[in-house]
Amino acid sequence: MTIYKRLGAMKMCIVENDELLRDSMALFFRTKGCKVQVFGSAEEASPGLEARPPDIVICDYGLPGMDGMKFLEEVGARHPDAVTILIGDRSTHLPSGNAIQSGIDEVLLKPFSVDEIERAMERRLPRIDGGLPTKRSGRVSDEEIA
Repeated sequence: MTIYKRLGAMKMCIVENDELLRDSMALFFRTKGCKVQVFGSAEEASPGLEARPPDIVICDYGLPGMDGMKFLEEVGARHPDAVTILIGDRSTHLPSGNAIQSGIDEVLLKPFSVDEIERAMERRLPRIDGGLPTKRSGRVSDEEIA
């Protein structure tokens, strides 16, 4: 089964203030059959996520207002089974180590390829559809997923 068949039944949320990148990612995932919500800021996304809890959240670090790392920490507290992926610009000094310690599943640096984001999701999907422990109930290590 391809990753997109597995993702087709899941709710994905993209939070990115760069409209071109946000719309490009959404278009790509929608053409693959994924259900995608898009938002330009954490403040805009929060009410939408409460109404429709996500399975996967891809979020930019450098958002206006609340930064992406803080937002994904809040997502993890409210939706502990959601896969969280933080993306950031190489020039922003993205705190990758802190992100992982905070429970964020994956960190990707821009520009990233489709292959990189696919691999990041493939590493974490077994937790959603394979019954592995959630990241909040017992951190899932890369060794457990591999």
